[in-house]
This record gives sequence, structure tokens and C-alpha cells, in this order.
Amino acid sequence: MQKTTGHILIVDDERNIRKNLKLLFELEGYQVDAAENGEEALAKCEEGPDYDIIFSDLQMPKMGGFELLENLRRFYPGTVVVMVSAFGTVSRAVEAIKLGAVDFIEKPFDPDKIKLLVEEILFRKNIKSDTSVEELLKLAELARKRGSVSESRSYLKAALQRDLRRPEPYYYLAQLEETENRPRTAMQLYYMALESEATFEPAREALRKLGYLEQKENV
Repeated sequence: MQKTTGHILIVDDERNIRKNLKLLFELEGYQVDAAENGEEALAKCEEGPDYDIIFSDLQMPKMGGFELLENLRRFYPGTVVVMVSAFGTVSRAVEAIKLGAVDFIEKPFDPDKIKLLVEEILFRKNIKSDTSVEELLKLAELARKRGSVSESRSYLKAALQRDLRRPEPYYYLAQLEETENRPRTAMQLYYMALESEATFEPAREALRKLGYLEQKENV
């Protein structure tokens, strides 16, 4: 996947998180700003550039991540938001995506995975707005068959943003996570597929194979 330039805002009340993410992204050639909380983040959005991506912590003083997300979706709909939390659960991830976040990641996070995520998001911003869910799913399948996991994931996440009620993007994203030996993330995505459509049997069967199905009522 060809790297695209982008402007990123990091919102987190932990100084080390802001510092480390800022350095990580700057070394990749991106323009990066940082804010300590939601209020400061909104102020930066009003004052400055049109951010391509905002990484926001969930729990912060003054204005938390969900409130910030609601404001960003209202006033800056073109900005992609990724929610970050040390306390990730399926219900929180589902809520964040329903509010308009494109992804939900847990601390501590893998720097390489974060860099790939940024590339995927910037790649997706160039996908035509009239591309249908079915077309995106087909493109994802073709990318996966030729071994381009990152590109396949990009198409699936774009499909997810087209229609949050479709279970297929969650399901195929979960399969990619399984192939990369991340069963917990796969489990969360399979549950999201069932949240979208309770009768989606492929996700239910996948959870049975992983041994997680009996835990659903406790998530």
C-alpha cells in the first residue's frame, strides 16, 4: 500500500502516550499535533488544520472520548476518529463505532499495528464514496487472495462505514485477525457481527470454535 501524507491529532491525558505516539508518527513523515483532553482537541480543530485522523483516549478529564467523538462527528464529519482505551470491551467498541469512530484499540498497543492502521485509514479516504458494500467486500476478497492483508482490511473497514448493520465486514475482519494470531480481537469482531445481526450463523460458529460463545452474556 502506497504511503499517503496526513495530519494527525493525538488526544490523551497521559503525557507519555502523547509523546510516544507523536514521535512514532513524525518518524513516519506525518504532521502531528497533541492535546490533553477533548476541550483542547476541539480548540485545536477550530484554530488549525483539517485533521485527517484523530486518536482519542476514552477516559479524560474535562471532556471524555465519547463526548469528543459526538462533537467531532457533528462539526468535523470529514475527520476520521480512532478511540483508544486501557479498558476495552465489546460493548464500548460497539458504542464507539455506532457513534462514528472507525476503530477502537486497546492500550498497550503495538506500534507496528498503529502505523498500519494509519496507512489503512488514509488509503480508505481515497476510496470513492459511491462504492457499494458488495463491491468493497469483493475488493477485500481479491486483496486477501493476493496476500495484501492491509489492503483487504482497508476495504472491509470502508464497507463497515458504509453500513454498520451489515455483519459481513466484522466477520471477515475477524478472520483476518485470526490469521494474524490475534484471537481476542477476532472474538470481539465476531461478537460485533452478532450485534449487527443476531442470526448471522458464520460468526456464531466461529465463536463456538474459539470457545468464546458461552461468555457472550458476560461481555
